[in-house]
Amino acid sequence: MKKLQGLAFGISLIISQFAVAQEKSNNYLNPLSLRPIHEENVMFKTTLWRRIDLKEKQNQPLFAKGAEITKHLIDAVKAGLIVAYSNDSLTQQLTLDQFNERLLMKLEGGGLSEEEKAAGFSSGGDDGWGGDSGGAKPAAGATTAPAAAPTATETMASDGVEIFASQLTTLELKEDWVFDKQRSRQYFDILTMTLIIPADQTTVGFDRPIATFKYKELERYFRSNPKCIWYNAANVAQHKNLADAFELRLFHGKIIKKSNALDKFLDDIYKSPREGMLKSEQLEHELMEFEHNLWEY
Repeated sequence: MKKLQGLAFGISLIISQFAVAQEKSNNYLNPLSLRPIHEENVMFKTTLWRRIDLKEKQNQPLFAKGAEITKHLIDAVKAGLIVAYSNDSLTQQLTLDQFNERLLMKLEGGGLSEEEKAAGFSSGGDDGWGGDSGGAKPAAGATTAPAAAPTATETMASDGVEIFASQLTTLELKEDWVFDKQRSRQYFDILTMTLIIPADQTTVGFDRPIATFKYKELERYFRSNPKCIWYNAANVAQHKNLADAFELRLFHGKIIKKSNALDKFLDDIYKSPREGMLKSEQLEHELMEFEHNLWEY
């Protein structure tokens, strides 16, 4: 009996030591990084946000008809293969119902808005010029029948319709620009990817984020699904997996934000989209020259 107790104690001690060693091995590593670099080897790091316009010619292989990357993202969430988050801080997960709701395009019928009604405007009766505006009004003395409850179809239509994957032409990447002093080279380490409804597809006139995903999960999903392809128009026998396409940087993403104390976008810092775009190009060259000149002296 004592031998069994001693054996059990020895096994538990080994397991605890292994757990401690495993915990220590994970210290000082970025848990979101696909290929983490130990913090002691990170000589320089900055975080960049990039906007990928899938309508650009360089990005069209990511958006081949029937194999749109946006379609793969939506299908993966609905199949429960990847987790959707509310934003790139990754603090709040979205349920499937919340994700589906964010995909809806709200339908706006004719008539007055709630603000206009509160201001006293009316859609019927006097048109302001002494005549009848043609709005529907009940006849004098007539009783109005109660409205029938909406059917399921009418409720769905009033809530909105789900946007097509082919209408989602904007992605946003968050990545670390890291210089590894052990290997004496820089790495672009993609951390998250955000799916966005572009401004021209919304009724409010500005981009609306749908969900954010961990790139580590996306990379595993892309590699496990042979349908996730980067379309090679020059040689259709050599399509690439989406994971390889991002690894090889076969896309163009304009820098829209660099890590700063006020968490502002370049357009906000430089007061105009034009100046923000020029600064984005300048920033690309500065980062490239930084790596090139780092070991010159």
